[in-house]
Amino acid sequence: MTSLDRAADIKLAAPGSVTCRTFTRSGLKRLARGVYGQPPDTTGLNDHQRQKAEYIWFVKAVMSTCEDKGAVLYGPSGMQVSGVALPKELEDWEHCHILVPDGKSRPRREGVISHNARRAFKVWRIVHGLPILHPVELWLQLRGATDDQMIEVGDGFIRRQHPLLTLDEIKEHLSKCAGLTGVPQAQRVLKYLVPGTDSLMETRTRMILIRGGLPWPEVNPTVYTSAGTDYLVDMAYPAEKVGVEYDGGWHGTEAQMRSDAFRRRLLQDDGWLLIPVTAPDLEKKEQIVRSVETALLMRRGVPLRNQGVWAPI
Repeated sequence: MTSLDRAADIKLAAPGSVTCRTFTRSGLKRLARGVYGQPPDTTGLNDHQRQKAEYIWFVKAVMSTCEDKGAVLYGPSGMQVSGVALPKELEDWEHCHILVPDGKSRPRREGVISHNARRAFKVWRIVHGLPILHPVELWLQLRGATDDQMIEVGDGFIRRQHPLLTLDEIKEHLSKCAGLTGVPQAQRVLKYLVPGTDSLMETRTRMILIRGGLPWPEVNPTVYTSAGTDYLVDMAYPAEKVGVEYDGGWHGTEAQMRSDAFRRRLLQDDGWLLIPVTAPDLEKKEQIVRSVETALLMRRGVPLRNQGVWAPI
């Protein structure tokens, strides 16, 4: 894997030029057991960016020891290197998950979780110098994921900005994965994937509305105001002018807060009712559903769902 630039970036202890006693004199740091190099410069990065940068270098160090095995990144490691957001319960920044071809021995190293492939696999793309399987295959490898978590990750492939895949490409590749663990679950949740979302938490909010028995909202529709501006609303019922917006708390600068307030005012001037949802609100699902249902009832004047029925998927 020459794309790792191992000669310049990563030094293995095995050849003997760098050891646990000499690596500090060479200005290197320990990246993994028996692997040394220069860690990334994380100056100016936020916590998430720093975590990802450091993780990529750890994964590069691990993969540099597996060149003779034809290994690729597996499941959560492939997702995290590719930049696909995972629910917290599925993240794993402490380990490198790798998949090795059938017949190859599985590496037993500190911080490495290895899996044997039951059939031949193909590298989809090289990301940060690392071999990545097709996103759909990584999706199927998320062991223990709930249906809603699978939907949240699947939406991450078809984001509004910088999508990895189209919905048709997901369906096409899934049809080629017959027999793999996880396919029945993926097929079951496929109809709930919606292109054009901006975050995992938006998907989580949308699924709360759907599971609560409410009509499916439109995702990020463009709303044109009488003031001549246009805005995206996270989730909306345009006919009723009801919007639901997940507020992740990231827009805390004074200029951004002024911009958000101005945007809300213009939308409200045009008759829009905007319902904000925050992270703590997601623990009170029925309250979110009730608030949105009440807003829709005000505009429609007719019941929307069976009271007290939490809709399974």
